[in-house]
Amino acid sequence: MNCNEINYDYVAANIPHALQSLYISNILDSITLPEVRDAFRINQMQGKAWLLNEIQKYNRNSSIMVIGSWMGFTSYCLYKLGFSDITETDPDTRFGHMAVNINQGNKNFIHLNKDVNDLNLDRYDIIINTSCEHISDDTWFDHIKPGTKVALHSTNLKWHDHVNTVENLDEMKNKYNLNLSYSGELVFNPTYSRFMLVGTKT
Repeated sequence: MNCNEINYDYVAANIPHALQSLYISNILDSITLPEVRDAFRINQMQGKAWLLNEIQKYNRNSSIMVIGSWMGFTSYCLYKLGFSDITETDPDTRFGHMAVNINQGNKNFIHLNKDVNDLNLDRYDIIINTSCEHISDDTWFDHIKPGTKVALHSTNLKWHDHVNTVENLDEMKNKYNLNLSYSGELVFNPTYSRFMLVGTKT
């Protein structure tokens, strides 16, 4: 797929592949039903389709870092789009088993259980972080070298593990200094939205 609109149905079609890994006992034992339910709910799939619509415009030979990779589903969707040089990181070691399993078809895939603030991000052409609200400070963003393509999600949803939210899109633009190619808001209900910035680190 190239430069065609990616919609919810396209992303949702990849869910059975991911859920198949739950037949493996160490994966099933490492995560909870509420976590699986949250990871694959409609709003999450809509957000991923929104992201992929922008990322698909980039060269498939790009090296990608996915920050806050969770269960590895974003990396798998990127692989299905034709990207292969994909590294992801999530400090919660429980999610690594599922992430590695669903991405085993990509021989260039790397899963790290690292704090992103401890990583050197210089080698990556594209940095994706759809979990900005989960990271307490923005040191990782300061470490991104100028000229790197960056795609970010954040939200105004107040939640127990949302420690770095923004109130609106303008606040997010002020927080993350990018030469923007896209910015937008995805309204899920009257109480909260997700915001996306895509651009080049200045």
